[in-house]
Amino acid sequence: MICTNCGTQFEDGNAFCPNCGTPAAQPAPAPAAAQPQYGYAPQPQPQPVYGAPVMGAGDPEAAKSCMITGILAAAFSCTFFLGFLGIVFGPMGLSKAKKYLEQYGSYPAKVRVGKYLSIGGIAMGIFTTVYLGIYILAFIIGIATNLR
Repeated sequence: MICTNCGTQFEDGNAFCPNCGTPAAQPAPAPAAAQPQYGYAPQPQPQPVYGAPVMGAGDPEAAKSCMITGILAAAFSCTFFLGFLGIVFGPMGLSKAKKYLEQYGSYPAKVRVGKYLSIGGIAMGIFTTVYLGIYILAFIIGIATNLR
């Protein structure tokens, strides 16, 4: 072995240089042979990235828009003179729900609510519009019969 400080050559078993007393450099231990492992080895889990979109998650603004359209359809369909607006907003809500399903592959709660309110808005809008038509027709017939 050769001393790293003074360059004196000495035996490998010495811990210090006999000339200057510098600690001898210890040889690096031989790497242990890798032992084969059998069985299940747990895989590292990916760390979540906060703020990044999650696979399968949809657009919350699109879901909110679908729900609001369904609410408008249901609300207008329950009014006597504006029931026809339920027939207008209902298909809009259904169209938004269908686009959401095609784009994201699932219906979150807001989209389901919007879809069902849109269906109810269409049905109630048809009912109130037909009822209003019959009411107006009866009113016209009533006026016409009183004019004679």
